[in-house]
Amino acid sequence: MSTTYRLQLSVAPISPAEAERTLLAIKRAWCMPSWVRRKTLADQVILLEVRHEAELKSGESADWFVERIGAAIWQETGRYVRISVDIAPHEAPDGRIYVLDEPAYWRIMQSFRLSSTRFS
Repeated sequence: MSTTYRLQLSVAPISPAEAERTLLAIKRAWCMPSWVRRKTLADQVILLEVRHEAELKSGESADWFVERIGAAIWQETGRYVRISVDIAPHEAPDGRIYVLDEPAYWRIMQSFRLSSTRFS
């Protein structure tokens, strides 16, 4: 049986159009988040925050899931954006925080550069 995970994901800086494409990438790679907030940081600059609780793919680790979601977002936006992920198994009191910064972007995208944005 798969474990259910709580996820909070933040993406910035992105434009309003990139925010919608980011949500589409998350939906394609995992599922549509149950909670979404678009916080305006400046003119046409947004912080996108999402929360959701669901199962990961069978046999998928949290580390691999975070890299797969990061790659899907970066491929959909077509560029580097900073991604922060707080993920925890449903029953755990605390999660693990991942910060996908620019060095992570270059490392992860080497693995996913020829993949489809629909990481099924």
